[in-house]
Amino acid sequence: MLARFAIAAALVAVTAMPAASADFPTRKAGLWVVTMNFGDKRLPPQTSKLCVDNNSDKKMMQYSMHMVKECSAPSISGMGSVRTFDTTCHMNGSTQHTHVVMTYAGDAGYHMDMQTEFSPPMYGQSKSHMTQDAKWNGACPAGWKPGDMMIGGMKMNVLDNMSNPAGGSKLTPAQIQAIIKAHQHG
Repeated sequence: MLARFAIAAALVAVTAMPAASADFPTRKAGLWVVTMNFGDKRLPPQTSKLCVDNNSDKKMMQYSMHMVKECSAPSISGMGSVRTFDTTCHMNGSTQHTHVVMTYAGDAGYHMDMQTEFSPPMYGQSKSHMTQDAKWNGACPAGWKPGDMMIGGMKMNVLDNMSNPAGGSKLTPAQIQAIIKAHQHG
C-alpha cells in the first residue's frame, strides 16, 4: 500500500509542480528526466521521462490542482526561482498535510522537496519525505508526443489518462502492478 501511495504522489508531482502558468517559471518544451527519491529504503530512487510542450504542461497543471476533491486548494507563495505549496487532504481516514518547496534552475531544471504528515498514520507512517530532481534533456524522442511518460518501464500518455470521463486511470491493473513492481525492485 505504501508503494501505491508513493507512486500516486510521484505521478502527481512529476506532472503538476513545474508546469507553465502565469504564477510559475515556464518549463522548456521537450523531454524531461525526473528522478524521485522517496526517503524510504523500501522504495529505491526512480527515474521517469516526460515529454511536454507549453500546452500539455498547462493542462497537466490545471488538472492536478483540481484532481483530488478530498484536498484543499493549494496555498502557493513565492517569487523568482522558489515556490512553496501547502495543502491538506482527507483520504483513507487520515488527514495529510503536505508542504512542498520548488526551486527552479531557469527553464531547464528544478528541485522539489515534499514533506507530508499523516494524522492518524497512514499505512503505518506518520511522515513521508520525497525529493525530485528534474532536468530538460533535449527534444522528445521520435514517436513521442506531449504527455507521453515512461515510468517503471511502462509508457503511457498522462493527457489520455486525464481525459478519461470516469475520472479513473486508463492503465490496466497489470500495468499498475508492473509499475509498482519496478518501483519496489529498482
